[in-house]
Amino acid sequence: MKKFLFSLIVVSTMSFFAFEAYAGIYLFGYTPGGALGGGLRFDLRPGMVADISMAGGSGPSGSTYKLYGDVFLGNWGLGLVAKKPEVNADDLSYEVSLQYALEQAINQKISVGVLFVLVNYDTLSGADPNVTVLPTIAPYFVLAL
Repeated sequence: MKKFLFSLIVVSTMSFFAFEAYAGIYLFGYTPGGALGGGLRFDLRPGMVADISMAGGSGPSGSTYKLYGDVFLGNWGLGLVAKKPEVNADDLSYEVSLQYALEQAINQKISVGVLFVLVNYDTLSGADPNVTVLPTIAPYFVLAL
């Protein structure tokens, strides 16, 4: 639970600084593994953005959740995931990744892109391997609010 609270504080801090940012707030959507997900994007300064999202699920046996945040400077980004991937998991696991994104504006309100997770480190016990190279290539879109 302490790690979850720490993760929530990190994501909240990123959000606070984003709200203090110079420019807009956007919706983003992505499709890792064929599943649609999304969250909010914030302009922090010219050429620098932060994305945050949360996902969760629950059922009769319990709940799972995931907090995601990244910061991009130009095309290069660093991502962090805090997750409880299984209902019976005792503690959170984390993923840290180096990312590269190519993005193109369609018009003033819509952009599309593709995200390459170049290197990912997963702390999940039993993850084999813990370090993966180019494990994810995900298309995404960004909509101005």
